[in-house]
Amino acid sequence: MNALLRFLAASCVVVLAACAPDSWRYAPTFNEFLRQIARECHPRSIGKMQISNLTSDPFFVNQASRLYHKTISPGQFAASMNAFYSGNNAAALDCILERVPE
Repeated sequence: MNALLRFLAASCVVVLAACAPDSWRYAPTFNEFLRQIARECHPRSIGKMQISNLTSDPFFVNQASRLYHKTISPGQFAASMNAFYSGNNAAALDCILERVPE
């Protein structure tokens, strides 16, 4: 039983460490960034999903949060999007990257 509890505790730590910096709490400026790209990059798509729909997708939100908070580079963001959502994503990615604050 102790081994199971240790395993579960370690698993929780790994899962929480993998989360984006502010993905678990309300962050007004990041939320505004998501609203902005949903408005201004519509109807562009990443994979088969329009950006306005992606702003509620957990993987997209996690990666966008990392980009916004500068824990990944624009190149890493683009690579993760292209790996996870196949298709011609260039126009949508350009639109998003142009709106990341300095």
